[in-house]
Amino acid sequence: MTIINKEITINKGIEEAWKVLGHEFAHADRWASSVKHSQARDSKTLNGSTCSERGCDIPGMGSIKEKLLKYSNEDHVLSYQVYEGMPSMVKFMSNTWKLFPTGPNSCKLTMQMEMETGGLMGALMKPMMKMQMSGMAGNIVEDFKYYVEKGQPHPRKIKSMRKK
Repeated sequence: MTIINKEITINKGIEEAWKVLGHEFAHADRWASSVKHSQARDSKTLNGSTCSERGCDIPGMGSIKEKLLKYSNEDHVLSYQVYEGMPSMVKFMSNTWKLFPTGPNSCKLTMQMEMETGGLMGALMKPMMKMQMSGMAGNIVEDFKYYVEKGQPHPRKIKSMRKK
C-alpha cells in the first residue's frame, strides 16, 4: 500500500474551510486545478452530506467516480474511495481529508491518500505513480487553501480552466 500524506495551515476558521470541503463536496471543480468538472452522482446523504457519490473529470485521466466512506460535520472529516475510472493497475484508491482547529481564524488540513497497485505493470509503475500522485496531492491542498482564504480559485486553476 502506498500512502501519501499532505498537511497545510489555512488562515480561515474551521467552519469556513469545512463549508468548502464538506458541504460543497460535489463541487471540487470550483477550486481543484486537477478537476475539470465535478458533480453529485446521487442525492443520498451520509451523516449529513449533500451526496454520497461524486463524479470528477480529470484531464489526462478521464472520468472517475468516488463514493463517500466517512463523513462527519462534527469532526470535520471525510473519506472517499475512487471506485471507477482509475487505470487497471490501481486496485484501490482512497482519500481522507480532516480539518483541525488551530485558532479562531485558522485550521490545519491533513490529507491522506492510499493507493494499492497490482500486477506486473502496477509494480513497475508504482514509483512513478507515487511521485505523480504526491505532486497532484500537493497542488490540491494548495488549491484548497488558496480558495478558502481568498474566495477565488488559485491561478493554477484559472489557467487550467482556460484549457477547456
